Amino acid sequence: MMNRTRQITIETHSITIIRTKSRGNSAHCEHCGRTVSAFPPEKIAEFLQLDAAEIYRRIESNELHLTRTGRAVARVCGNSGKKEIQLNQ
Repeated sequence: MMNRTRQITIETHSITIIRTKSRGNSAHCEHCGRTVSAFPPEKIAEFLQLDAAEIYRRIESNELHLTRTGRAVARVCGNSGKKEIQLNQ
């Protein structure tokens, strides 16, 4: 008799959907190449229940993209990150 071995690969993906009452700002993300919802890093930290230092670490490692809206405060692209963040206004 011949023994057979089967390999099963399971891939998982997760999406975090954040709904806010306040309006976010639309910004062009150069990394994504499109207009996205963007929020201050501190707000993203609050939504994801992470500390701001973790958000800034992810920005530095390019897991999260920064966008420039013409304001003094940079904002985080809502489509960035290994776990996609969808920010619905």
